[in-house]
Amino acid sequence: MPEPESDLVRIVPLGGLGQIVLGKPVYGPPHALGVAKRRLDDHGFGPSELDLRQAHAGQVYKLGPFEIEPIRVTHSIVEASALCIRTRAGTIVHSGDFNFDEDPPDGEPSDEERLMALGDEGVSLLLSDSTNIDVDVRQGSERGVGRAVESLVEAARGRVVIAMFASNVQRLILFGEMARRVGRKICLLGRSLDSHVEIARQIRRLNWGSDLLISADEAQSVPRERLLVLAGGTQAERNSAMRRLASGIHPALKLEEGDAVIMSSRAIPGNERGVFHMMNDLLRLGIRVHSRITDPGVHTSGHAARAEQRHMIELCRPRGFVPVHGSLHHLMRHAELARDVGVNSTAVVENGTSVALDESGVRAHDPVPYGIVHVAMGGEEIAPEVLQTRAELGRWGIVVAVLTVDRGVLVVPPTISARGVPHVDENDDALRVLAKELARAFETYRPGRGLELAEWARRALRRKVEDISGTRPTIEIKIVEV
Repeated sequence: MPEPESDLVRIVPLGGLGQIVLGKPVYGPPHALGVAKRRLDDHGFGPSELDLRQAHAGQVYKLGPFEIEPIRVTHSIVEASALCIRTRAGTIVHSGDFNFDEDPPDGEPSDEERLMALGDEGVSLLLSDSTNIDVDVRQGSERGVGRAVESLVEAARGRVVIAMFASNVQRLILFGEMARRVGRKICLLGRSLDSHVEIARQIRRLNWGSDLLISADEAQSVPRERLLVLAGGTQAERNSAMRRLASGIHPALKLEEGDAVIMSSRAIPGNERGVFHMMNDLLRLGIRVHSRITDPGVHTSGHAARAEQRHMIELCRPRGFVPVHGSLHHLMRHAELARDVGVNSTAVVENGTSVALDESGVRAHDPVPYGIVHVAMGGEEIAPEVLQTRAELGRWGIVVAVLTVDRGVLVVPPTISARGVPHVDENDDALRVLAKELARAFETYRPGRGLELAEWARRALRRKVEDISGTRPTIEIKIVEV
């Protein structure tokens, strides 16, 4: 945002979508707006609270002191855009997620001519995606993925399940065309896939007729050799379609020996263990599993590799450069690449640091608040101490005990319940032992020793719970005076 008395622009690099402000205009391409509207509808926000406006590549939008022009780039999603932002301090280009696939399924490659023209005009700052900086050359293309997957589907004699990222509409286009060629019906398993397909069909990005799709309820009745399932849950998320298929508990479909699963995806760093566990479960069912390991062509990244990142810098020829997306390692390597290409002014910043741009270049600037804001159902912010309590409950569990007392006498045996405590939950023997220990603590309690009865009982119960479970859960003591 420009400061009143200078040509300095302060930039806050953001990962993800950022924040939608209700009642304020939100610009985006049709598919992205369709997804945003669906998410907002799910959370109870009606049309009167939203101002969603379509923005198309090649058009210029004047917003306050800025002129913003979306520029077509290729990515896994359709209608991906880089942004050219004209400010008093100069022209800024934000690449977004991109690659330079020359023949994407939607027929709209990155607009290299426009990027080069901006470079000719003069780009003061380029912000560019760093995700694949460690990959020298991106292997394969989306159409190559389509060919690799189709050869596996043609060879399959049973059902074929393709696990994929729901937002990859480029791949959905290919799989729809493939299903028609090989004579299979498509069944979608996964709410997110349903949403993306419905939105893409509404805006005419997917030309899928009603004869191609079948419902989940029909999947089990279709001949195995005529069924192609597209499923979400590539990261083995709990309760996802792929996780339930691998566990044999999906209500709509049970895979059988001889069926095939194609993992047209990658395991996001940190999720490898769960993904391999899911793949092992599929193998135990007698399923043939194809992945990037066994069949490298079944997936390619939508993010630019190092060679494409270099090409983006060479097209724009910026005076300044800020790498975005990725860890500090990725950001530093990308900034080094920009310097190798001839960019003299670079700044590497992490979340919470803004960047100042002026005629001298870019530099780290003032810190800004950042992070996730947790809100309750009513919309109010949840206090940090409440979040800390929730985290402790999730980690250790809770034991609640009730002492019913009449004039210093325990009227009935203590009542104890537990949630999330190993060897105690639903264990009647353990609960009886804890009740006896609590009754014994009540009998030995003497006022005047510096502790209230509730704290005396809590300490005694915690020791016994720790002996049984090996954990230290939250202990709640309720004393009811009769």
